[in-house]
Amino acid sequence: MSTIYKWINPPIKYLLRSPLHGLMSSNTLLLEFTGRKSGRNLSTPISYHIQDGGAHCFTSQSFHWWRNLTNGQTVTLTIAGQAIRTEPEVVTENMPVMEAALGRFLSAVPRDASHSGVQLDPDGHPNEADIKRVVPGMV
Repeated sequence: MSTIYKWINPPIKYLLRSPLHGLMSSNTLLLEFTGRKSGRNLSTPISYHIQDGGAHCFTSQSFHWWRNLTNGQTVTLTIAGQAIRTEPEVVTENMPVMEAALGRFLSAVPRDASHSGVQLDPDGHPNEADIKRVVPGMV
């Protein structure tokens, strides 16, 4: 985990669990899961966009926490103050689906474009060539 996240994540987790969650919960959820090797309860705040009845989230494959979601375990998503138990679907290889979903995600949550390595045009639309370039390294 990057050093900056070690400092930023704890207050964001606290906020998302608090009555003040509305300050961030329109596009940031808290993902809680069990470590596949350690068995510890883990959590991470992550940006999301609701589409087709699901919360779509993206992260870099270089952040290894997502591997904890590949064993079919149930996780808890705290969205807008509500805890939801669900089984995540981790997509790593369906490039056309990931490209389309990332484009919609970045249109909805443009603050994540720079973190994803994607430029936005003056109208706020993600650059398609950038999306095609970064998707192979994303989950």
